[in-house]
Amino acid sequence: MEPMKNAEVLGGHHYIHNVIAGVTIMEGPDIAKWIKGGEVILTSLYSIRNFNEKELGDFIANLGEKRVSALVIKKQSEEIVRPLIEAAEQNKLPIIQLPMEIPFVDIMYPIMGELFNRQVTKLQYFKEIHDRFTALALADKGLEKIIHTLEKLIGNPVALFDRNFSCIVSTNPELEKFEMVEKVHFYDQPDGIKFPHYRQIVKYPEMDNIKGHQMVVPIETLNHNKMYLMIGEFNKSLGELDLIAVENAATSLSLELVKQFAVAEVENKYKNDLIEELISGRIQSMDSVFEKANVIGWDFTGAFTTVLFKINRHPESSSNQKSGLSDRSQYLLREAIHHYLPNGIVSTKSNLFIVLWKVDKTGKNDTSWMKEIKKTSEAIQSLLAKQVKDIDVQVGIGNVVDQISEIPKSYREAHDALDLGATLNGLASITAFSELGIFRLLRHINDSSALLQFIPQSLKELLDYQQANQSDLLETLQTFLDCNQNAAQTAKLLFVHYKTVVYRLERIKEITGMDFDDSEEMLSVRVGLKIYELIQREKIE
Repeated sequence: MEPMKNAEVLGGHHYIHNVIAGVTIMEGPDIAKWIKGGEVILTSLYSIRNFNEKELGDFIANLGEKRVSALVIKKQSEEIVRPLIEAAEQNKLPIIQLPMEIPFVDIMYPIMGELFNRQVTKLQYFKEIHDRFTALALADKGLEKIIHTLEKLIGNPVALFDRNFSCIVSTNPELEKFEMVEKVHFYDQPDGIKFPHYRQIVKYPEMDNIKGHQMVVPIETLNHNKMYLMIGEFNKSLGELDLIAVENAATSLSLELVKQFAVAEVENKYKNDLIEELISGRIQSMDSVFEKANVIGWDFTGAFTTVLFKINRHPESSSNQKSGLSDRSQYLLREAIHHYLPNGIVSTKSNLFIVLWKVDKTGKNDTSWMKEIKKTSEAIQSLLAKQVKDIDVQVGIGNVVDQISEIPKSYREAHDALDLGATLNGLASITAFSELGIFRLLRHINDSSALLQFIPQSLKELLDYQQANQSDLLETLQTFLDCNQNAAQTAKLLFVHYKTVVYRLERIKEITGMDFDDSEEMLSVRVGLKIYELIQREKIE
């Protein structure tokens, strides 16, 4: 500025870069009480002319505490200037001396004019950006258009990630994958930034592991569905106007996500009603079913199986914990299923997630579809286990049906697989109805005591045997039958000597009178052992 050309920086030379937020003239020594910070203070020092060195030091310390940008004074005597300069260096405060003939208004007015111009520029830019993102929202352009618009405004790549840090949309595919190196806890934050954010240093595997800074803006939406707006400061550091664009983009993204959530809620009800119509068998017309499916983009042609995912809470969890886990665990399970089955036919019913799984079979005996379902189900279980510690996800799989109209049968089978799977294999099991064997015949018998009549007398003798080695004998018998009565293989599986197995089998014959060469009796014993196992598990539950 022209009036400052003959000014002299007396102290605080390293802090000349301080940002100016205002300008004022000092009337009294208590000026620090009446300022907000960032001001240039103009003073003749008349009100503090009688201060001693300590008082002058305290005066500067108060201004430094308020983060005053600079102190501009008229030429003074060495006695008053020297302690001011010493204190200024300690408090990061430049002291600038003006010639006596320069009036303060010649300094004040240009500074105020510059501040007003910048504020007007910021307001104009804010309005322009706000109008631009509002227009995108009203035009229903979606998340991708908002992201690409932000990239053009700030000149840096932008991406939106879900709560699991899976990329939803990005302006640069190479930057979708990154690994965090460290979180940046201390950095120069521009004045006026209002939205929550943090910064981190990351490396990009797709770009030879080069490192760069990221700004991360958490975006809250409904139902605890948090997203993350990521800005890679790849081409330049974000400036003040860039942050205005980021703030408006974050607001637009939040509104768009809320809108999508509302639409999804309506769509989910529509989907749930359609699936309920199918699995209940209350189908009035298959033509209407296919019409409804076409509305939401579901393809009901081909073979399907029903897969049920059930959330089981740990018994030791308190009632408060259970109620708190409910919404979150259901949301996380829905998110995990969507992650692995983005185009899946999925609906919910109480604490069940129903998936109509499209199956591509190459032949009648093709079982690759079962392996695929189990592999995906295990991945979903693993993902949930990392996020929630107090639940198990159980899976039941029905048989394949060739037409969607036969889904009620597959659904009942998947439900039976869940019920019997919990009893036989535990609350975190993956059970296929086709693998239940003899238990499929027993699933509709409600009174387990009625099953006792199917246990042959010879096996009852062993079950009633009141000796310490009874459990060893039972385990040996079960393993022996599972190995098709191969004693050597039985010994190998039980990690005992062959002669030990032969001895135990002889004891079983003595106690029960079993004839291992009688195929019909051995079938009865195998069935009896399955029934005994089922009853024991029900007792434990």
